[in-house]
Amino acid sequence: MAPPVPEPPAPARPQRARSEPATARPPAYGAPLAREMGGVPSHRRAFTGVLEPQGAAEPGQIDDHLVSLLEPTSLAAEQYRTVRLHIETLHRERGLKLIAISSPSRGDGKTLSAINLAGALAQAPDAKVVLVEVDVRHPGVGQYLGLSAARGLSSFLLDQSTAVESIIERPSGVGFAVVVAGPASSMPYELLKSPRLMALFSALRERFDYVVVDTPPVLPFPDVGILRDLVDGFLLVVRANRTPREMVRDSLATIGQPRVLGVVFNDDERTAVEVNGDGAGWRSYLKPLGGARAA
Repeated sequence: MAPPVPEPPAPARPQRARSEPATARPPAYGAPLAREMGGVPSHRRAFTGVLEPQGAAEPGQIDDHLVSLLEPTSLAAEQYRTVRLHIETLHRERGLKLIAISSPSRGDGKTLSAINLAGALAQAPDAKVVLVEVDVRHPGVGQYLGLSAARGLSSFLLDQSTAVESIIERPSGVGFAVVVAGPASSMPYELLKSPRLMALFSALRERFDYVVVDTPPVLPFPDVGILRDLVDGFLLVVRANRTPREMVRDSLATIGQPRVLGVVFNDDERTAVEVNGDGAGWRSYLKPLGGARAA
């Protein structure tokens, strides 16, 4: 008989949010805590996963913590394939294509989650996936994947003559396309308000099966208000036992329930063995996903 699977850890009481990157330990991703706080209806599906400590890759190299890319048969990668299954179901049944990954504040592990989810989706036969870095305030995708930031999203938004195809990179050995944030902007909010962002998303919907968007954090900046109506749904990444409950509630309220696909509990101090047992029974706290807007 499979060992019981514990409930995912709850965020801690209010404390000052950390600004440095999270040391990502096994998280649980799903709806239980969000339901408790009134953020995600009980019919949503939960997902569990494992993230590794964050770092930065050398130029031209992939960061060795990106498990979906470098360790595709690992337990961690399997958990990303679990959420891939749910996203694929919504894609097939409701036309979901554009998935935003965000967090209440910096340091929750949202960028690693976005990259690993893109990698998991890209492992499906014939799947066309692009990862778009919209966090122009604190970009990190290029560092993890060893890509240059000389040209990217900001280039397209600022220059009417820049073509969509010119900012799409296809790094070898990754399996999905990438649009990095590009050169830094002194006015990131105004940059994201450009109508060219909607035009870019529309063009990417036509070219790709899945568009995974690494967004800015929800609470420190107003950027999610711009993005909310441009995407089909959000996954919210939360640091287990670190992120205050009030921040999670406020983030879910800011995003809005119809857009919330699930909550990722990252940086769990328990080991994968303690959470998983032998791996059996891991699915025992999956709940149906739903509620995302069709593309």
